[in-house]
Amino acid sequence: MKEATAERIAYARRFVELMEKEIQPFVKQVENGPFVRAILKGTFPLEGIQFTHTNHYHLIVNDAANLNLYVAKARNEREMEFFHFMAAEEMNHLNSLFLLTEALGIKRDDLISSQPYSGCLFRTNFFSRLALYGTPGEIALGILLNFPVWAAGARQESKGLKRHYGLGKVVRGTDMTDTDILDRFEDATTGFKERALEIMARDLDGNEARAKMKLVGRWAVETETMVWGNYYAEGVKRGKPRRPLEQASRRGVRG
Repeated sequence: MKEATAERIAYARRFVELMEKEIQPFVKQVENGPFVRAILKGTFPLEGIQFTHTNHYHLIVNDAANLNLYVAKARNEREMEFFHFMAAEEMNHLNSLFLLTEALGIKRDDLISSQPYSGCLFRTNFFSRLALYGTPGEIALGILLNFPVWAAGARQESKGLKRHYGLGKVVRGTDMTDTDILDRFEDATTGFKERALEIMARDLDGNEARAKMKLVGRWAVETETMVWGNYYAEGVKRGKPRRPLEQASRRGVRG
């Protein structure tokens, strides 16, 4: 295993900066995609949003399992601490998700006993493959590049849920809102990038490793983008288009 020298970390940083530019079309595709547009208009069926976050539950559960496998792949104490932190943060996301699903009218027992839709598992299943065959550096890059794609959609969805679906309220007995998981995701990644670069620096060695890592980063964002596409394609089938809450309120009826 190579040492994560300052020179190697600087090389990893330049590599990530190039990758971040390359994935911008995927970020925009999610941020401006049909799911987000329908939520922002308030026309996406509530049943479709329930479908989305029922599958979100299964994604988080599988991601948490993946992260615990990543701990076992750690090559030193710092890598172990990094993946342990990520696994603990994933459980915070799960608890935040419960606030959102309850606000959407999904009972906890129904959520836990539900079955996922296969088309929404592409990204988490790819990360399961990384748990088996990837290096810690490849895993760190995949997670790092996945963040901006997810966050782009989450920010916009939160706006639409607050504007048209009556969400964004403080949950009784907590200091959190029901959209907390969508609002705070980027905050949870503070300091993550520097630690990820250190892990990547050990694996980004030579042209072959660079090519493989680039492919991993690309697949991480492509599969995330596919999931958001399926949120719309399948979610829209779950109910009839609805009248935006803002418009309905002006007419004296509920959407």
